[in-house]
Amino acid sequence: MDNRSPTLPGSLAIQLAGQAMHLLPDRAVFWPAQNALLLADVHLGKDTVFRRQGLAVPAGVLEKDLARLDALLSQTRADRLIVLGDWVHAPPFGDEHWPEQIEAWRARHGKLAIDLVLGNHDRQLSRWLERWQITPHAGALDLEGLRLVHEPDDAQGKPGLSGHLHPGIRLRQRRESLRLPAFLLGGEHLVLPAFGRFTGLMDSVDFPARRAFVTSGQQVHEIPLALT
Repeated sequence: MDNRSPTLPGSLAIQLAGQAMHLLPDRAVFWPAQNALLLADVHLGKDTVFRRQGLAVPAGVLEKDLARLDALLSQTRADRLIVLGDWVHAPPFGDEHWPEQIEAWRARHGKLAIDLVLGNHDRQLSRWLERWQITPHAGALDLEGLRLVHEPDDAQGKPGLSGHLHPGIRLRQRRESLRLPAFLLGGEHLVLPAFGRFTGLMDSVDFPARRAFVTSGQQVHEIPLALT
């Protein structure tokens, strides 16, 4: 583990059950005690699924999301990646090449440990997870008193982190409004925004948030819930 503190421009530090967590502008969390980068709902291959259904979706979505992940790993110097579910959007078809693109990306990060808390979209992936050298965890991954899950309810009231809800917050001013990805904190549980840029944001989610943090992509800001 690299003990030097990384520089994390635009991030916002919070405490979660006694653990320092840095909310990053590009929809992820850095956990210094584990030297780990955490993210949720990447939904790799979603653009291919839409094109498979006949929708005119531009190419390059997967490459851009993996490039963003490269940048975060370089910035944080994390030696562990923890994905809180939905690494992919759907199992690949036999003639699709995007799984090989992930495999090539993985080969460039041979020293990186990757854990995946299986989400509802991570089905029929055993063969690929082995090739991608990703360790799956069904239900939850418990670390340092925190329960890492995909859906908030799976934490069973214990402190932890999750994804699944794709939270976004719409900020309104007079006749204009802006929807931004959001981190939601309720008690000792943090819900992450969806990492995948081709994944929608939900303005209203079923989660008892007491604090909210939005990201512009450059800076994370806490906002009063009264403004949401």
